[in-house]
Amino acid sequence: MVQLLCSSKVSEKLTQELSKYQIEVNKDSDVALVEQGYELPSEKICIVFDAIEYMDVVKLLVSGIREDMHMMHRFTGLSENKFAVMEPLDVLYVEAGPDGIMAYTKSNRYSIKETLQYYENIWAVKGFIRINKSQLVNLLHVKEIIPWFNSRYVLRIDNDIELEVSKMFSKKLRNTLKL
Repeated sequence: MVQLLCSSKVSEKLTQELSKYQIEVNKDSDVALVEQGYELPSEKICIVFDAIEYMDVVKLLVSGIREDMHMMHRFTGLSENKFAVMEPLDVLYVEAGPDGIMAYTKSNRYSIKETLQYYENIWAVKGFIRINKSQLVNLLHVKEIIPWFNSRYVLRIDNDIELEVSKMFSKKLRNTLKL
């Protein structure tokens, strides 16, 4: 539960995003999300954010507040008309494609629900990072990082799979891994 102190446009977007993770908006909360330029309430934990970066606040809340929730520790995937219950740590990478969102493990691939953005937010604390517009990779399975042309990288993960980090996401990878 959080209180929002921001413009109506940002409030509408934040309320929509937070509802996806069952985080309620309530004025009586001990935590306040405050857009830069708005007055900070006294006796509350305040998280100040820039309106353009409102999704970063959602990521922060989802990774911190929801860390102990069951759905972060296990998820279900569909493969060959059977559901499997898995741990995020077993996933090498997640990919959005024409068949929907797929989670790839060492031995199989599974169709999973939700969006890539959802898994990026919920699994950030588990070591997952977005590497291009359609893929998240589990950094625990990265074996090699190969510098590529035009400020990009290729990640070699388990099973000798190679994934390309786009130029847009290579800065975040460098900052995360202190390259």
